[in-house]
Amino acid sequence: MGWLARAAKLAGVALATVSCKGQPDPTPWCSAAPPPAAPDAPTAPTYYEHTRAVIDAKCASCHVSDGIGPFPLTTFEEVKAAAPLAPAAIASHEMPPWLAARCCTSYYRDYSLTAEEEALLLRWFESGAPAGEAVERAAPATPLGGLSRVDVTLAMPEPYTPAPEAGTSDDTRCFVLDWPLERAAYVTGLNPVPGSRELVHHLLIGIVSGSDAERAVERDEADDGPGYACVNSLGEYQNVHILGGGLVGGDYPRGIGTRVEPGSKVILDVHYSTAHAAAAPDTTSLQLRVDDTAVEAKPIVVTNLAWAVADGLGIGAGETDAVFYYRYRPEMFTRGKAVKLQSITPHMHEFATKVVVRRITSSGRRECLLEIPRWSFGWEQPFWFAEEMSLDPDDELYLECHFDNSAENQPDGQAPRDIAWGGNNQDMCAAFLSFTE
Repeated sequence: MGWLARAAKLAGVALATVSCKGQPDPTPWCSAAPPPAAPDAPTAPTYYEHTRAVIDAKCASCHVSDGIGPFPLTTFEEVKAAAPLAPAAIASHEMPPWLAARCCTSYYRDYSLTAEEEALLLRWFESGAPAGEAVERAAPATPLGGLSRVDVTLAMPEPYTPAPEAGTSDDTRCFVLDWPLERAAYVTGLNPVPGSRELVHHLLIGIVSGSDAERAVERDEADDGPGYACVNSLGEYQNVHILGGGLVGGDYPRGIGTRVEPGSKVILDVHYSTAHAAAAPDTTSLQLRVDDTAVEAKPIVVTNLAWAVADGLGIGAGETDAVFYYRYRPEMFTRGKAVKLQSITPHMHEFATKVVVRRITSSGRRECLLEIPRWSFGWEQPFWFAEEMSLDPDDELYLECHFDNSAENQPDGQAPRDIAWGGNNQDMCAAFLSFTE
């Protein structure tokens, strides 16, 4: 069971735990507050004078040629062609695909729309999306996932064609990639490059070494075809270091890096979905920025060990709001030291609806680390804090996940059935934090 087994071994001496289903912390979610009145927008906005700067900064960084967006939005003609779809995607907050609520805290490279930007774009589309007077662009759009430099590129050793189980559209596959450097180094930036954006739903990247690396190779060799089926994701490894997740990458902030030893293996955990595209060969790659020195980031895993056993995360067929929460002091990771939290990556699947993670101080004060009011499995990603956040030895971490197992929320279109912790057509509730000392 990997880090779950390791955590269980230390739980008796390292954790102060309170865990239960259905009785969450009563602290109000900030995203549940009534939204403020919509700000005024220009009465006659035009593309060149008003909206192009917003689209360049918040849309065109993904929607560029060969970007992770399915079509470019770098010219007026391209944006105009998207007019039938864009207003609904903006109003529903489906686009830009930034899941974290702004009311919780501030994040590095937050590409969500402010209330003013959203009102401006909606007013412009409502008025017919006029061009206005053409002027030169001040600066070209910079791809959101771009790195300041690419030092190492890793790719799947051979193409893989997703093969979902009968009655499902999902296939989760892990690929073991060799770490090419013969010296210890730090990964200081990451940019995933999906081979087939239509099929790659999301991905998770981890580093393993020693016996974990040997186990990864054994798993790969024992499974027919490229890679191996990895229903339990990266959780089976004792000391996995999560490099990133989702499809949006970039440089890490504040000189932070993850140390990688020679002989390590990079595990590329890819979740494929054939719900909207036919299965076809995929060769996904990773672009990495690498430095010899960095501020080393270490992991904290936030999840309840009992959820991964039997039906500990049991969600009954038809339940519309199953609630699970977990509160504990992460001494097993921090060794009782005061540390600085740097990032947080939530992890749930397609039945999940929302998640919150809070820091609870010894005095009882609640501090929001992450709040996602509308979960989307396809846009799971790390959220780097705009400024590092303190975690003292007596502080606790609180995780709360909500799930919808109703007939209307079945990812495979089948009738609802009881689900538990697991991969395809099951679910999980976890968060990965990184910290520095």
